[in-house]
Amino acid sequence: MNQLHSANRDLFQFQVLLHRLKFLVFFLLVSRSAVAGVRSLEAPTNQALFFSYALSSDGQWIAGGTGQRRLGGTTNSPVPAGQVVLWDGKSGKQKCVLGQHGATVNWMAFSKDGSILVSASGSTATLKIWSMTHQTLRHTLTLAEPVIASSTLGSQMVCALSPDGRRLAAVGATIKPIGISQTSEAATLTVWDTATGRVLWTLPKCGIGTMSFTPDAKVLVGFSRTIVWELVREVYSSRVADERLVGWEGETGQVRFSSPIPGMNPSHLVIPANTNRVLALSGNRNTWYSLETGVVTREQPLDLRQSLHVAAVSPEASQLFAIDFSAERLHFLRFPQGSSITNISLAGYTNRIMFAAVSEDFKRLAGTRNNSPVVLEF
Repeated sequence: MNQLHSANRDLFQFQVLLHRLKFLVFFLLVSRSAVAGVRSLEAPTNQALFFSYALSSDGQWIAGGTGQRRLGGTTNSPVPAGQVVLWDGKSGKQKCVLGQHGATVNWMAFSKDGSILVSASGSTATLKIWSMTHQTLRHTLTLAEPVIASSTLGSQMVCALSPDGRRLAAVGATIKPIGISQTSEAATLTVWDTATGRVLWTLPKCGIGTMSFTPDAKVLVGFSRTIVWELVREVYSSRVADERLVGWEGETGQVRFSSPIPGMNPSHLVIPANTNRVLALSGNRNTWYSLETGVVTREQPLDLRQSLHVAAVSPEASQLFAIDFSAERLHFLRFPQGSSITNISLAGYTNRIMFAAVSEDFKRLAGTRNNSPVVLEF
């Protein structure tokens, strides 16, 4: 009897092992077919680390923003700080350095037609608008606050460029002392006209944690929350007094809707074309909201972690591409079910993709891998 139990146990363990081997082979085949190749971008001679990327929709350009120190060096190293580097999108050869911010470039975006590039340095609260036609600086914009706000989950700067490139929005942040410590709070939302650099409208004490323009560039949608700090038994604690989804007219700042939404706290708001809805991504709770009223239309099941570094919707609004903030997994997700088309694991220090951006057609991704700028092709 004991021999029979032992034989059954061995058979069961063999079946489990066989199943795992089949899964591993399947995973390797999927990963190999999904990632066609990895190639390096020509790195600047100063060996700076890149902290942000952007890809033009026509594939002509890749842009990258550097930090303020040489790899293995210090902030006193003789390295131009926060350079905006431009590569040829096809060859990966460096074309030029457009200019610099004087501090780490944390965010950048191309307009849909590729006519302008916007870069931002979070620590200096500056944004620069570059003409891609002449590859020159068009405007330097500065927020009233000392830094650019980070998203509610800390995975991105709170900036947004309208798809047509006509409007740019950014949120400043103030440093608030809390007891013997301090915290950063989103303060003023500013929206500019990119052609003239003129401020279109501002919203003080906005509390915005993430935002996005609609595909037609007419509406700016943002998640806003009000945090109250209280001293309880000689210990400071925070509570959320109000959370809401807000839509503003992009040109005037007039409120189109303002809908209270408890417990949303998304890291990204993505707005597919021709849907009249916005998807709020928060990992364990992903929800569609109406762009007319701000009310919930349905929950969206997605196998995602809490914080995402990148989230984008395909032009035909059929897929979502997402990267975990740990940059160890790449997701291709199909709407409306949210089923995973491909889930590529990049676990391990030398495989992780950091500070990445994805092309509009989801065929290429630019990011930092093992401290070097690279392009992944799918």
